[in-house]
Amino acid sequence: MKIKLLTSVLLIAFTACQQNSKSNQSANSTSSISDSVLPKKETDNENNSIKNRQMTNTEKEVLEVVKAWNDCFTNNDNEKYFTYIHDDLTLFIPSSPYRIDGKQDDKEEFEWSLSKFKTKVHFFQELQPAVQVYDSTAIVTYYNRGAYGPDGSEQIYYFKETDVLIKENGKWKIVHIHVSKTM
Repeated sequence: MKIKLLTSVLLIAFTACQQNSKSNQSANSTSSISDSVLPKKETDNENNSIKNRQMTNTEKEVLEVVKAWNDCFTNNDNEKYFTYIHDDLTLFIPSSPYRIDGKQDDKEEFEWSLSKFKTKVHFFQELQPAVQVYDSTAIVTYYNRGAYGPDGSEQIYYFKETDVLIKENGKWKIVHIHVSKTM
């Protein structure tokens, strides 16, 4: 199940990257294999860029979930924070040279970091969010900035983040997070 889910997420992410080059092709060109594998993106007009169009209701719903989850992060509320996380979470963060697998491993690391005041959050903001929805899977990308660290010693950091969500039992859950430093 986990491999199948991760494979689907990677295929969706690859296809999302291909959308830009695909939009530059003429309307009469042959469709790519990704067109036959993935459902169409939930937009009114296929040629609309993410930047220049209005969000659909589903995209707004997904972004609200991500913002509510990030509010829990900002408030250092680990109990509520993990209600948004899927059990099969995979996670890449700059502070770890390895992938973190599973909600429980992420929770243990997150709680340890908070207890040592290493990741205490003082401020967090999403910048330029973009949402892409494919049936029951969504990709949210954004820059973020925040102040982290012990009281009086916090530092400002800027990151790029990608969150992948799936909808199960009527709720959006975060199944993959990738955070990287900006240059």
